[in-house]
Amino acid sequence: MKTFGFPALGTQWTILVDHDEFGTADEKAILTEVETFERRFSRFLPESEVNAFRKASAGTYDISERFSVMLTRALLLRDLTHGVYDPAVGGLLERAGYGMAPEEGSAPKDFVLPHWSLSGTTLTLDGPTPFDLGGIGKGYCIDLVGSILLKRGYQFFLVEGGGDMYGTTKRDGSPYRVALEYPGRPDTAFGTIELNHQAVAVSDTFKRRWPASAKAGRDEQKWHHIIDPVAKEPIAAVIGCAALGRTAFDADSMTSGLFLAGEGQYGALREALGTEFVVFRENGTIVTSPSWSGELFT
Repeated sequence: MKTFGFPALGTQWTILVDHDEFGTADEKAILTEVETFERRFSRFLPESEVNAFRKASAGTYDISERFSVMLTRALLLRDLTHGVYDPAVGGLLERAGYGMAPEEGSAPKDFVLPHWSLSGTTLTLDGPTPFDLGGIGKGYCIDLVGSILLKRGYQFFLVEGGGDMYGTTKRDGSPYRVALEYPGRPDTAFGTIELNHQAVAVSDTFKRRWPASAKAGRDEQKWHHIIDPVAKEPIAAVIGCAALGRTAFDADSMTSGLFLAGEGQYGALREALGTEFVVFRENGTIVTSPSWSGELFT
């Protein structure tokens, strides 16, 4: 088993390859892919494509194929969550204190969600739109790394980025068995899952938190990065979730949707994305999809 790791997209990545050889050229190809992705789609880099529209005028713009793929998925999530999921939430995140250049003195409650639409690779905006692709971008990038490994002849591998991962099988045909972290308890697993040409994504509201800024006239509640752009406040009903999908893009899309959908919408998300899930709600209840295949300790 060959292993190498690197930091990217604000987290640590690990690549496991169950082959006898894994060369420097292979590592370089993966690093180049991830670094290129980060330069193009990170909200924290001023010159990225997602930031190209921060001060845009109303009108239509050509975007890249990859950006179009992610925004197309975002439109699906927006529809399935009845408008609560929206990557145009980037401006609200900045006002809440999570971003490149928070608007000093501008309260989240004053935020107006920009309107945008997409047709192929043509993006239509009604004005400045700071996008935030969040977890779905990382999932898409994990799948891109997997595609590189397959193209370079590696059939047995696991790609992990910040706890989200895609695994084929090991060389002996056995699945990759991974522990799943309980929300807010980094030393505790709530269960395990076995990956056999599948992906798992996990997310919670505890890892990216900060106090509200008194200068912006807000109270001192703890904010986190999963925000309801309609209510203009952090999500409270769900504290964490996990999703199992055919791709990391699907699994990460599902976790994003689960935070922002009502419980009655979970079935539609599951059907649309072909995923299974576990949701930890703030009231202490756990919601599990009918065909979740993992072991649960709780």
